[in-house]
Amino acid sequence: MIEVTVEKMIYGGKGLARDNGLTIFIPGVIPGERVYVRIKKKRKGFAEAELIEIIKPSPDRITPPCKGEEECAGAHWPYISYPAQLRLKEEILLETLRKIGSIEPRNILPIIPSQNIDHYRLRVQFNVRYRDSRPLIGFFREGTHHLVEIKNGFLLHPLINRILDAIRKLTDQLPPLREIHINVSPDTSGEALILFFIDVETPPRPGGATIFEALRKDVKEVVGIISYAGRKKYEVLGRNYLKLRLDDFSFQSREGSFFQVNWGQNKNMINSLLDLSELKGDERVLDLYSGIGNFSLPLAKKVERVIGIESGYSAVKDALRNAEENGIKNIAFICEDVRKGLKGLLEKKERVDLIVLDPPRAGATKKIIERIIAFSPKKIIYVSCNPTTLARDLMMLQNGGYFLNRLQPIDMFPQTYHIESIAELLFQSIKNGSSWT
Repeated sequence: MIEVTVEKMIYGGKGLARDNGLTIFIPGVIPGERVYVRIKKKRKGFAEAELIEIIKPSPDRITPPCKGEEECAGAHWPYISYPAQLRLKEEILLETLRKIGSIEPRNILPIIPSQNIDHYRLRVQFNVRYRDSRPLIGFFREGTHHLVEIKNGFLLHPLINRILDAIRKLTDQLPPLREIHINVSPDTSGEALILFFIDVETPPRPGGATIFEALRKDVKEVVGIISYAGRKKYEVLGRNYLKLRLDDFSFQSREGSFFQVNWGQNKNMINSLLDLSELKGDERVLDLYSGIGNFSLPLAKKVERVIGIESGYSAVKDALRNAEENGIKNIAFICEDVRKGLKGLLEKKERVDLIVLDPPRAGATKKIIERIIAFSPKKIIYVSCNPTTLARDLMMLQNGGYFLNRLQPIDMFPQTYHIESIAELLFQSIKNGSSWT
């Protein structure tokens, strides 16, 4: 056991300390705390440790508002005050950009806090394991295959917790499950869609109607259940989509489509993106990884034309339906891998003034970045959920003639280390008609 002082937090949610030149990563700590730790694993140049005792606690340490793993699962920082969480996320974001990409934004905007810091998650994927024929529904403990059963999840929307309780009452009627996915809408009326993933490759005889009816008695907001065996969908009961509203826009999201888990922050993110875009009305916009039209539709209301590129078939079907439902005609969607879609538009010499991209956690590929640069848009808006891949991609864009003008952090995932941000990049010859060096 050794005594160390925590220097800072790193992306991944752990604290960093040093002892005789050894870098040590510790969960459950806050910068400035003096702690006793025990080394669990030594690797080349660093070590993983477990927290044994807090000698000198941080003034930012609070009593967690959730109790134990069954409530706190998925929350990395429930012991840190919310203002401190926001400050730490800003620090981690900026340090990651500097360390990985040598990136320094010209303007860093204050992080946008979340109105709801608990019970905000609208989507969740549960794992299922069995003990004495009883299903345990929950999450795997980080880095393990040990399942933590979830009861009244601290981050989960109350409707998801109600559905989970109702499913547990139907243990005897359930098929052998491997996963349960639950999506709910944020509206006050509420809707819920449930996906059952069966732990067999051969679909069992359809028999979910009884389960659907039983769940509807307990939770009237359930509008549909979709069951899969292996990768094959074999039963759909009720609807296969949710209805979502955002200000004047109505969205439809099928079971295979993505939408943001924190709907209030999604609204703030869209507003920030529009503010950073500084649209005049005559722009032609590319929206990459466009999903169900989350950015495409609001953008289309303010520009000449939007083209969305999205590889997910169900998401593109939703996006087309959403555009029609909202009376938006100056929009088109290409159902194709982003890399291929960009190549096709380049060959057509499509004029593009603004490119918006919201890639998955892995970021964009080198080829995608090269093709974005080939369009020579005046402005690029990059929405990121991972500062490490953001730093890598910004470095490539910087080498292609763009600079990071403004950076807007957004706390999409309170109580966790995850960091959302919007980066505004300008072509280097824009300011005063001269190049930046």
